[in-house]
Amino acid sequence: MSDFDNVVTSESDDALAAKARSGDRAAFELLCSRYLPVVYHRLRMKLPPGAVEDVTQEVFLAATRSIRHFRGDASFSTWILRIAQHKIADYYRGDGRAPEPVPLDLVLEHPGDANGADWRETIAVQAALEQLPEHYQAILLLRFAEGLPFNEIAQRLGISLDAAKSRYRRAVAAIAEALQAE
Repeated sequence: MSDFDNVVTSESDDALAAKARSGDRAAFELLCSRYLPVVYHRLRMKLPPGAVEDVTQEVFLAATRSIRHFRGDASFSTWILRIAQHKIADYYRGDGRAPEPVPLDLVLEHPGDANGADWRETIAVQAALEQLPEHYQAILLLRFAEGLPFNEIAQRLGISLDAAKSRYRRAVAAIAEALQAE
């Protein structure tokens, strides 16, 4: 890796987004590589397995088309995850689809578990997550799908560290209650 590569990779998302907005393709590609795992994991929690890759691609195509219009009012992560949320909604609106669990054949064929218990648990967690208010979903996804520490979660959500921890505890209690109800 050259010194130039080290400088580019250490730049903040805001700096890279400003460059990308001005047409710097390398800056945009770096942002995309940073956020591909984040978007993919978020979509994995919200979509059936067969749709995740296609919708991930749609998110980044939409980002490519609209990066020049990114104003920077919110962070790049908020912006790209908002695009992902719109693409999730588009997916479920298409052909009148309703949110669907993991297909039964995948549950039954899950390697390492002849009964498919792991997939059934995943389906139950996805269903419980969908029942929660958006602010609880957001904090759980940031913590589990993205693996963020509480200080980064607080920063992303624009709340204090104590508020993030408190909201997380309430979200965990709410999802536990929803899972017990099933």
